[in-house]
Amino acid sequence: MENCTLSIPEPGKTEVKTKPYPKIVSGHVLVKVMIAPICIEHQIYRDHLFEWHEDEDHLGHEGVGEIVETTANSEFKVGDRVIIYQGNPCGTCFVCEDGLSPTHCMAIPYESIDSGGNPHEQLDVLDGRPAIEASGGMKAIEIANGSESGGFGFSQYRIAPERMVQKIPGDLSFRHAAMANCSVGCTYTGVEECDVQEGDTVLVSGVGFIGFGAIANALYRGARVIVMGRNEYRMDICRKMGVEHIIDPDDEDWLEQIHALTGDKKGCDAVFECSGYPFYQKRTLAAARRYGKMYMFGFIVGDNNPLPIHLLDELHNRHVSLTGGHDVQVNHRPGLVKMLQDDNVKRMLDLMITHEFNMSDADKGFEACLSKKAGKVFLYPHEDSPR
Repeated sequence: MENCTLSIPEPGKTEVKTKPYPKIVSGHVLVKVMIAPICIEHQIYRDHLFEWHEDEDHLGHEGVGEIVETTANSEFKVGDRVIIYQGNPCGTCFVCEDGLSPTHCMAIPYESIDSGGNPHEQLDVLDGRPAIEASGGMKAIEIANGSESGGFGFSQYRIAPERMVQKIPGDLSFRHAAMANCSVGCTYTGVEECDVQEGDTVLVSGVGFIGFGAIANALYRGARVIVMGRNEYRMDICRKMGVEHIIDPDDEDWLEQIHALTGDKKGCDAVFECSGYPFYQKRTLAAARRYGKMYMFGFIVGDNNPLPIHLLDELHNRHVSLTGGHDVQVNHRPGLVKMLQDDNVKRMLDLMITHEFNMSDADKGFEACLSKKAGKVFLYPHEDSPR
């Protein structure tokens, strides 16, 4: 048997490559990938600029599928339907032991990686290996298993550490479960950490597939959602999801509109920035109320432009809490899956999933993302796309 994987050999070009069938060792399972969602790989397709854990032949970090092989004493069995979470945590550092986000595992040498360039080309100063081979990355999964393929999402068969898979309940489809990573999943923890409650007013800005996830999480918790955006295709999806108020960030009185909607508080209880661009970051921060919270989900690969903050005026005088992240904590996974089983959430997911393509047509998926007339885009590695 063989394993077909996706490559982006140069900007604007995709290629499906045939690689050896994956091998696994104890502590891992082999999964037949049913859906491989696109995250920010459309930016790689456009710019050929990679995150530290990927290169042109090692791409994709989301997925759902069916287990086809286990090892002795595995807690899983062949035929189990599972979510594959992104990352390759060590399982022993304080981040892992506390059930926090795998993308913050101490095995990842963030302190040694410069994300302003093509970080996969850098050497890890800890041991002289390329950054992509760092022990916290997914290439290390292939290395640990002695396998020539299978560590990444854009493949027909994928190796997954057992700690990174979760069984899918019987009433949850692969299609809905596939939103458990970089959309609803990666925003679940941020909304949870901001303690969004029923009746709170939240702002979501820079809406794309991450913003849609933040909206779904806030609406699920009973919050009133204000969206700051100007892409009419996506704003229409927001309205259908249940967003009542949309503000154009180019309006001269955009902040006054937010103050009018939030009354005496003059700002939102929590604000979520999902684009990574300073234009939206500055406006989102200004929209938080005193003692409000701002969570930043968005980031731009290779962007070294800092977000300038006037500490006294923008943070201290208003006592705004500012943080960010881009993954679901391990201890939040049960709550996330429960959320995905909710009927109204499933309705929102169907609105958020806008395009589905076979993996051989990945270029069409990337182009859809780049058009900005898309939400979440799925690839089907086994060429069985429903559309």
